[in-house]
Amino acid sequence: MNIKSILITLIILSGSLAHADKDTLVPPEVQKLAENLVAALKSGDDAALLACWHTPEARAKINVAEEAAEAAAKGKTLSPEDLAEEGEDEVEDCTEENEDTTERAARLRAFLTKNFGELSALTLQSVDLDVDEDAPSEQPAYEDFDFVLRTADGTMITIDVDDLIKVEGVWKFTGRLDDDINIKLPEKN
Repeated sequence: MNIKSILITLIILSGSLAHADKDTLVPPEVQKLAENLVAALKSGDDAALLACWHTPEARAKINVAEEAAEAAAKGKTLSPEDLAEEGEDEVEDCTEENEDTTERAARLRAFLTKNFGELSALTLQSVDLDVDEDAPSEQPAYEDFDFVLRTADGTMITIDVDDLIKVEGVWKFTGRLDDDINIKLPEKN
């Protein structure tokens, strides 16, 4: 084997390995959640859309537990009043994120309908996610949850959701639906 062949083989292998690291296996329950999200987007059902997210109260419970654990790790104890305030702040923040999500979903529906026709023609093509390496093992999480939709004319639309966490055995989103989308026009024949 000459040097040129070895170099070409190494380039191909390194490209394959780099691509393999980027691909994260999508658990079936996460795939189902993505399908529910797309169905809610297509139907315009904001209640079904928000059902894909952990409730503000569930997020507050998690946040309060995290704050208490961080304080304990530093040898401190938070008062019940501090913890209650922390929970109230988290509920308020998550409620605002939910409002942003429903508003962004409405704008997304209007944009897609105007430029690509009926929402019913949208199909979920793929889900791309990255494991959150900083998440504790008792609370697994993904970051950068992207889902790709295909329009009737073959245009690919990529939409992002902030994060995805598993709480009490259930995967749901946290954060908000992103207001940036990526559009890839179909190839010309």
